[in-house]
This record gives sequence, C-alpha cells and structure tokens, in this order.
Amino acid sequence: MSDIWRLNAGFPFHLDVVLPVKLDTESARAYMTDVLKDFRSDLESALHVSISDESLSQSISLYNQLRRALREIYELRSENPGCISASDLYLVVKAAMVMDRHELLPLLVRLRDDLRQKQAPVPSGKNKRLILSGGICSHPDIYTVLEASGGDVIWDDLCTGTRYFEGDITETGDPVAAIADRYLTRIVCPAKHTGVTARGENLARLVKDRRAAGVVFLFLKFCDPHCFDYPYLKKFLDDAGVPSLLLEVEEQLPSDAQLRTRFETFVDMI
Repeated sequence: MSDIWRLNAGFPFHLDVVLPVKLDTESARAYMTDVLKDFRSDLESALHVSISDESLSQSISLYNQLRRALREIYELRSENPGCISASDLYLVVKAAMVMDRHELLPLLVRLRDDLRQKQAPVPSGKNKRLILSGGICSHPDIYTVLEASGGDVIWDDLCTGTRYFEGDITETGDPVAAIADRYLTRIVCPAKHTGVTARGENLARLVKDRRAAGVVFLFLKFCDPHCFDYPYLKKFLDDAGVPSLLLEVEEQLPSDAQLRTRFETFVDMI
C-alpha cells in the first residue's frame, strides 16, 4: 500500500512509520520510541522546520484536553442517552478527527457544558443498552436504525470511537517516549498484539462497567484481523452470558428494512 502511494501520488515527500506489532515487551517500547524519533527527524528535514520538545509538550497537553472532553461527552451520553443522539455523537467524533485542534477544543468544551445543563428526558428503560464493537463505522444510519429498533448505543469499542481518544499522554519527561507509551498501553485493534486475551477482557469489562445488555459486532467485509478475532471475543461474551450480534457490512449498508429486522430480532432476544 505504501509503495502504491509513493509511486503514484506524487507528493513532495513520502515517509513510512512502521510501528511494532507486538507491544507488550521492553524491546517493543525501545523500538517504538526510536521509530517516532526517526519520524520526527524525517519530518523536520522534509518540512524544513524544527520540532522542539516544548512544541511537542504543548501539543500533548492540547490533545489530552481534547481526549478528556470527548470522554466526558461519551460519559454523559452513557448515563443519559437522551442528551444527544448516537448519530450526532458519531458526527462529533468524525469532526474531531479532521478539524483544526485549536478550533475544535472550545467547541467540544461548549458541547460538553451544554449537555451537562441540558434537561434531557429520563431514559424509559425500554431501550436496551448496547455496545458497538469493531473497526470503523462510517454509517451513521446504523445508530438511527438501532435506536428505532429499541437499542441505544451507549458506548463503543471502535477505531472511530473510544479507541481514537482513550489514553492520555504523560505531560512530563521525554515527550516522544510519552507518545510511544500511549501507543503501547491503549486498547488496540487486532492488527496489534498486547496479550492473548487483552481485547476480550476489555470488551467484557466494558459491558459490565457500562451496564450493557448486549454487543453488536460491526465488521467491514474482508477485514481479516477482526474476523480472526471474532470467535474468541464472542466466547468471552458467551461465557459472561452477554448476547451478541455480528453484522458484516460493505461500503453500502443493507436496506433499512433488512437492518431493522435483524436489530429488532436481536433486541427482542435480549
């Protein structure tokens, strides 16, 4: 993939940042730190700039504030799903991935404060609390259909969700080493390895902590790492008595009627 971009895109420069796959060893920590230090030097050369420890520390502080604001918004929705729809929260996270960081922070803080003060309707208890787990979700309609089917996505385990903003970076010491530590210790997707049962234990813990009634696995077709991971994740949930549903999607979603039938059946089963 990298070579295809390098040979065809025609950008002024092209850098590869090859991170370790196995993350639970001291050698992985040393390797990760070295890779990021080399990346910093390569960026300085390519962009003709100096990336100081001070500027990195300021950026780390900014990103920590952004991540905390997103987590607090998620917490508010987890406690009261009526304060903001899941599809709107999806758009907030999507915007957080592309907006200028300095413009984004005051908007997130304002949204968080508004949600705290908002007199949202108290949950009736009829909708089932669900967790969405998988890689990426680029279909906000999934949240809408789930809500119409009697389910509320009150938390997720997605690259386009909590895995994007979980884990703060230490704001003291070597900033590059601190960034490396976050990459090594946060919950990762199945393309990385932090332990044989780490992801299953994390998902089971999320279900318990968030008082979820079930889990919907959302996988893109032909994403082998997630497909290989699924059987053991499902077993973790089965052993804990947690119902789950597997939904594989392509670029286009199935019809609303088909999705709603599957979701309603799952919610009724719960």
